[in-house]
Amino acid sequence: MTKATTRSSLKNTAGTSPPSTPKKKCNSPPSTPKKKWKWSPGDSRVMLSDSGNGRSEQKFDLFQTLVDGVYIGICTKSWSSNEASYLWPMESSLNQQVTGEKLAKDWKWVFGILPRRDVSVDDGTTVMKSKSGSKWPWKVIVVVVNDECSADTVGNHIAASFTKFTKSTELMDTSEKYIYRHCISDDPKALNYYLLDLDVARILKALGGYKSKDELMEEEEESALAAFYGTSDRGRTFIASLSDEDWENLDV
Repeated sequence: MTKATTRSSLKNTAGTSPPSTPKKKCNSPPSTPKKKWKWSPGDSRVMLSDSGNGRSEQKFDLFQTLVDGVYIGICTKSWSSNEASYLWPMESSLNQQVTGEKLAKDWKWVFGILPRRDVSVDDGTTVMKSKSGSKWPWKVIVVVVNDECSADTVGNHIAASFTKFTKSTELMDTSEKYIYRHCISDDPKALNYYLLDLDVARILKALGGYKSKDELMEEEEESALAAFYGTSDRGRTFIASLSDEDWENLDV
């Protein structure tokens, strides 16, 4: 091989071979020191599940009404003040002949669990829904205090009773904790502000022990009817509109 051939071969080889350069990774982040978290395996500071962070807590408030000794209990979810608590198991068990008698004694001041009136419609028959868009009715607790106990004592007792009930019943998937907050008494409303007109008549008949409409109309004072229905005229008009059969069915 001549020197010219050797020189030419070297030149062509040099022209076709790119210089050797280190390869770069695409989008490589800059190197940073590894973060050391303030937690180690087995540390007691662990994240609790929903059952431990208040998600299962239900808030319970009492509202004084214009009817002497009658309060309305409203239960809401702790994470959504505009969503009703699930009271169907309590209502169902209280209405059972066997379990109802025992629960009535345990819960003491709970007179009944009834649908909540939708005051935005205010026709006396429309039920408020448990939350926006739901098809389920919002239920409230009718509380009657005939003794010297304070509203706070009654509220705490009912909340504790409901908590105990959710742990013992098979009607609920998980237990729930009911927490009594307070009794709102600065602006008492007529009973039909919270309840349907027919249910108000049922309570009026039961608490007064009236056997007939005529007896009720004769004995109830104007102020008493107003406490139940907002005005005495409204109360008398509604009671008078009930047929004898409707009146008898108020006991059912």
